[in-house]
Amino acid sequence: MAITDMHIGQPLLELKDIVFSYTKSAKNPEEKPLLSIEELVLHSGNKIGIIGDNGSGKSTLVKMILGLYIPRGTVNLFGRKVLWGNHYSQLGYIGDPSLSPGYTGLPTDVSVRELLNSFKAICRIERESYSDIQEGLGFDRFLKKDVKHLSNGERKKLMIFLALAKRPKLLIADEATDGLDEKSKQFIIEKIEDISTKSELGILWISHQHHEVARLTDTVYELIEGKLKAPSQKSFNCNIETQPQISVCGSYHNLTSKGWLEIAANIYTNPMISKFEVKGRRMGEGND
Repeated sequence: MAITDMHIGQPLLELKDIVFSYTKSAKNPEEKPLLSIEELVLHSGNKIGIIGDNGSGKSTLVKMILGLYIPRGTVNLFGRKVLWGNHYSQLGYIGDPSLSPGYTGLPTDVSVRELLNSFKAICRIERESYSDIQEGLGFDRFLKKDVKHLSNGERKKLMIFLALAKRPKLLIADEATDGLDEKSKQFIIEKIEDISTKSELGILWISHQHHEVARLTDTVYELIEGKLKAPSQKSFNCNIETQPQISVCGSYHNLTSKGWLEIAANIYTNPMISKFEVKGRRMGEGND
């Protein structure tokens, strides 16, 4: 399935004629590739979501986009062939906070404070660009810790800060809220919404959470059997409010029944919720 738009100008991300398998097809020419993507193009301001079950190849796709895996076909970032090890100052990445050397993880043997100070100096980031993110994610509680001693959730918060504080042109997020507490999840979703409404940030949001993809993107595709396909379910544009507010509150584009069930589970299992309200309009049947 070709996924393009009428946007003019150099794309931030371009995939074309992609075929990828972990084993060489010459040994087994009939082997079905793990990924087979005809075309995916993302320009400034585009917000594309990819939904897929665990094991569907979402993380493999991300590693391919970052240059860790080399497929047949074209993978370009900012108009050039992607190469693992290149520094992409305009790219923000949130994903697996693994500490494995050479992977998409974080450095070790350095404190969080030291890492942040170096990052701010190298990227020449003004305080106004990061102070609210640092405060909203509760960094004061672990600034003195060595990165290798952080919990998985703390590492994820650190990756979020490094991705957003430099105000990237392209954000690639792979299961970006996994491991976060409810308060941090609500903060980061609202922060990304705020940034995207005030800039031409391009977003590729990849997740197994249907409601997150509907919340943060306006074009959604499913990764099924290695291919990107339009969602098969009917969808609504919705606005959801609860008292008190939790992370699922907000506006959704193309919210499917699977996404609604995820939201309902959050609401019904939260003993603090006293009231909720849902307003929606069906999409795809002559409605705007």
